[in-house]
Amino acid sequence: MIQNLIKRKSSVWEATVVLAVAFLVSRLFGLFRDRTLAAHFGAGDVLDAYFAAFKIPDFIFSLLLLGALSSAFIPIFTEYIQKNGKDEAWSFVNTLVNLGIIILTVVLLLIAIFAPQLSHLVAPGFDDAKRQVTVNLMRVMLFSPLFFGLSNLAGGILNSFRNFIAYAIAPILYNIGIISGVIWLVPRFGYMGLAYGVVLGAFLHMLIQIPSVFSLGYKYQMHLNTKHPGLRKLAFLMLPRTLGIAAQQVSVLVNTIIASTLAVGSIAVLNLGDNLYSLPVSIFGISFAVAVFPALTEKYTLQKLDEFKEDFVRTFRQIMFFILPTMMLYWLLRAQIVRLVLGAGQFGWEDTRFTVSVLAFLVFGMWAQAIVPLLARSFYALQDTKTPFFTSILSLIVNIISALLLVSYFQVVGLAMAISIGAIINAVVLFIILHFRLEGLPLRKLGKLILQIGLASLTMGLFGYGALQAMSWIINTHTFAGLLIQTIVAIGVAVLTYLVVARKFGLPELKMVMAILKRVRLIKSAS
Repeated sequence: MIQNLIKRKSSVWEATVVLAVAFLVSRLFGLFRDRTLAAHFGAGDVLDAYFAAFKIPDFIFSLLLLGALSSAFIPIFTEYIQKNGKDEAWSFVNTLVNLGIIILTVVLLLIAIFAPQLSHLVAPGFDDAKRQVTVNLMRVMLFSPLFFGLSNLAGGILNSFRNFIAYAIAPILYNIGIISGVIWLVPRFGYMGLAYGVVLGAFLHMLIQIPSVFSLGYKYQMHLNTKHPGLRKLAFLMLPRTLGIAAQQVSVLVNTIIASTLAVGSIAVLNLGDNLYSLPVSIFGISFAVAVFPALTEKYTLQKLDEFKEDFVRTFRQIMFFILPTMMLYWLLRAQIVRLVLGAGQFGWEDTRFTVSVLAFLVFGMWAQAIVPLLARSFYALQDTKTPFFTSILSLIVNIISALLLVSYFQVVGLAMAISIGAIINAVVLFIILHFRLEGLPLRKLGKLILQIGLASLTMGLFGYGALQAMSWIINTHTFAGLLIQTIVAIGVAVLTYLVVARKFGLPELKMVMAILKRVRLIKSAS
């Protein structure tokens, strides 16, 4: 039964629901992961080194693999399947697998050798002892890009066949691996258990997806055709995207470099805050974008541009319907969120206070971070990877300038401000260019929608704030149970208010939600 579910081909709606639920579960595991990390180490030297050690492996993975897979592989692979048949498509995959393993192995070995020098680049503000911890962690974590490379190639194949189950489960297993490292490996191996947990999680991320690829008819062959026409096209399409990702990763590195020169724990606080606010971005931004991407690619391949535009507008509306009220909830409950998720063990009040401040300013850019995946993938489906590249460069420049200007006044909070400003610039410019590229989007209708959702979100915020204050008078919020009850009641009142106002405005997205809930109830009753 599970195997049949994993093999199942999904519609856009089904894929969106599957991915959203899976991303939610994955992010909940991620929150538990961060709580475990915070409780064990606090926002101190070890977590600073841990998050800094992540930057180089993440940079390599994003630069060499994510650019190809997210922007170029799926359109090319889909084209081979439809025009040349599966045999030619699998030949292309084998060439990518073998070439990727060779390139990654060489690059990762070089990074392992020069890890001490790279640690100076990533965290110039660290002392020698803290830098050595970073080097030790980094060298072990370098195994993870190899596993992630194979895993994400498998995920791209599965997405091309609109099979999203295994792809959606993979991040959950990744977080389970890291949690296992903290709970079971750290007591045995010390801080190095963190790195072993990361590698274990990456291996599990790969393991869940590979069998599903073989079930589609793939057979591995030690085949390397460097003259394969698909490689040339892949390189042409992925180069701008790879450079764009490089710009994003440079932005992350710059923020890390700056944070390393600030108070101890600044890197940890920035990363923990980022992880908290990225939960709704993954659920409502990435899941919708990933689900609709194969459909957009297919519509462009078949030159059904009107349907392409309809799919984009519908998905844009859906993301906004969910992300704007979520922003209000995050802003309203930012202190409760940080205290509930991270407030344990070694994570003290000062750590909590700084993380709350960072989260508050990251929330301002949440809508932009959520919509950029859809905007970027719309250009990728049009086989245009240059436009997202140029906007990411613009975003990088804005981010760096803003960070340098703001950090002297606001410390690590200034970095959060800069991240949000850069994301907003990226989203706005991408949307404007896509509007002209598609020969006009329904701006008045979208503007009216955003105004209605904004008013509904503001109303829910007022009622939610009232519930929050009322509960603080009734129960003791200095305990975990009291804080949890206060948060749940405030969320319940706020969400109910939002749904009532959304119904009053007659938003079609609300009907979609009710239809999905009705379908879930029917499935449960049938089972």
